[in-house]
Amino acid sequence: MTHQLGRRIFFIYVFQAAYIKWMKEIYGKEVTGMNGELHDLCAHTLYANLALQEITAFAPLPENYILDRKYIFSESFGFCTSAEKWFEISVKRGMHAVQLIVPVKSENRSHLGFVNQTRAYLVLFRKNRGPSVLVPFWSFDAKKKGWHVMYRESEWVDKPVSVPMFEDESEELIAVLNEIEALAEDIHETYFAGCFRSAREILEGKKMPEYEPFPDLPEPYGRILAAVSRADLFGAMGSWNDCPPGEAREIGRENDYNRLSDALLKGIRSNLMYAVNSCYREV
Repeated sequence: MTHQLGRRIFFIYVFQAAYIKWMKEIYGKEVTGMNGELHDLCAHTLYANLALQEITAFAPLPENYILDRKYIFSESFGFCTSAEKWFEISVKRGMHAVQLIVPVKSENRSHLGFVNQTRAYLVLFRKNRGPSVLVPFWSFDAKKKGWHVMYRESEWVDKPVSVPMFEDESEELIAVLNEIEALAEDIHETYFAGCFRSAREILEGKKMPEYEPFPDLPEPYGRILAAVSRADLFGAMGSWNDCPPGEAREIGRENDYNRLSDALLKGIRSNLMYAVNSCYREV
């Protein structure tokens, strides 16, 4: 193992451990939760759009594993070191809507267990000028045992004409969760089977979630976010990427594992974008 790869593995394990510890402090027990990078992007999207619609002031959720955030603006506008200041400056520069973009495919799902591999970013739609993108980069501070997050803005080259619309694809995700739950049972991964079943029941409205990434969101957005958070088991050691591929191969189900895992990732991220981007959409 190279030194660089070893550092990446160490960083993501620390990242996962810090996030799980924070969740346990809030909920009093260990729960599966949304990737920390995605959680921070979702917070920016939801709370920026809330403020832009004048529903409430901009106030992203503080994360106690994040030491600081830095925002570097495009067009020589300098930088700032708080989310509130970022929002204030962005509004002055014409921002009227924010959207979260997450790739629905991954060339290598095992990389999803490493930091900075989500490939997600924010799109800032601005009046009288084209949209820009805001891309995060996380770096771990071993001494302080926390994360520095830098958001860098750049102009969006392949910009759309208008703010895109996203569709509710929860029915498709329910079907995938049914299939992948059965596969998990077949390879004797009862824990993962239970997670997939729980996510499906939350999505169907049959079960109340133990954990909600963003409580108080209106229906169906809060329920969808809770379900996709529960279903997102892609990670490093101990995740759906770890032992299940080999176990599926042993019983001749490797193709099913890959097909369903790809479909699960697509369903999670498509519905995540629908919920986050549609909840407080500009009207």
